[in-house]
Amino acid sequence: MDDRPRRLKDHDRVLLIRLGAVGDVLRTLPALHLIRSTYPALHVAWLVEDLSHDLLGGHPEIDEVLRFPRREMRSAAARPRHFAGLVTALARDLRRRRFSVALDFQGSFKSGLLARLSAAPRRVGFSPGHSRECSYLFTNHWVRPSGRRLNRVERNLLLAESVGARGDVIDMVLPERPEEGRAAEEMLRGLNPGGRPVVVLSPGTSRRQRRKRWPAESFGRLAALLASSPGARPLVAWGPGEQALARTVVAGSEASAVATPPISLRLLAAVLRRSALFVGADTGPMHLAWGVGCPVLALFGPTDPRLNSPLGSAHVVLRAGRATSAITPEQALEAARRILGRPVTVAAAPRLLRSALFPRAPETAR
Repeated sequence: MDDRPRRLKDHDRVLLIRLGAVGDVLRTLPALHLIRSTYPALHVAWLVEDLSHDLLGGHPEIDEVLRFPRREMRSAAARPRHFAGLVTALARDLRRRRFSVALDFQGSFKSGLLARLSAAPRRVGFSPGHSRECSYLFTNHWVRPSGRRLNRVERNLLLAESVGARGDVIDMVLPERPEEGRAAEEMLRGLNPGGRPVVVLSPGTSRRQRRKRWPAESFGRLAALLASSPGARPLVAWGPGEQALARTVVAGSEASAVATPPISLRLLAAVLRRSALFVGADTGPMHLAWGVGCPVLALFGPTDPRLNSPLGSAHVVLRAGRATSAITPEQALEAARRILGRPVTVAAAPRLLRSALFPRAPETAR
């Protein structure tokens, strides 16, 4: 097994695989930027599922955004012949693009298999002990981080380094389209006519991550406290299937909070760029807020902040061991005041130095 760092070539056609959760996709963007900054002539395609597809559409550092047909495959799971046909069609589509390198940032059986199906001669992924479901069996170049408790942004950057990408800056590129900025400003004028500092509350999580949720009653109480002091305007952002949850938060806020209309991830990003604070658990919207430069109050329970916390001094993490619900609204208010009391700056994507954040960054390969 080859685990020596090997540089890419300018003529390489690279398939980047990071399929799933919004937060995981966002935390791969700094690695993409490192690769693209080092190798501007590469052809880069990103294979991703529907949930994050729109976030990557039109991205200036991606030549192709390829859709992984998760819904169709799930529907076909009980029909083996149809399922096999979908897999064959996907493999055929990947192979006709003649990728020379596949980068498996996900490290799961599914992502490893897709790397293998792409027929890329060089397939880079994480080594045993740093990947799941034996995904390393499908790759032929292993990245060996020296620790398992790395922040996921740094872990992804290590994989980028294993193909010769170099740089100290952590940069997440996620451009705003002009129409998104206009829509966000129009929404905020309607929801916040007084022009108060906007605090975005995000009470939802995916169904699989319900254990991360902070109680809706706590969000409602925090909204009331934020509105009275320091005089902020709490907005409750919600995603598919979360409207009832948002209504519960608003109902518990003593008429202090208002729910946003249905909002896409890209429009939420535009709203966050114009907000003073984001409050939420370890979810995709939390990573989105960090990515566009909105200060974050991150509420952690069972997940490890070392792996998943937003990077940089602009953010505050509250953790309560096994249960996020143990964090009180008063504790959250105190942390929010610390952030809101800072000088106001224009939100921008984080530009942080790895050498400062990870002074003992492990080597990518041995």
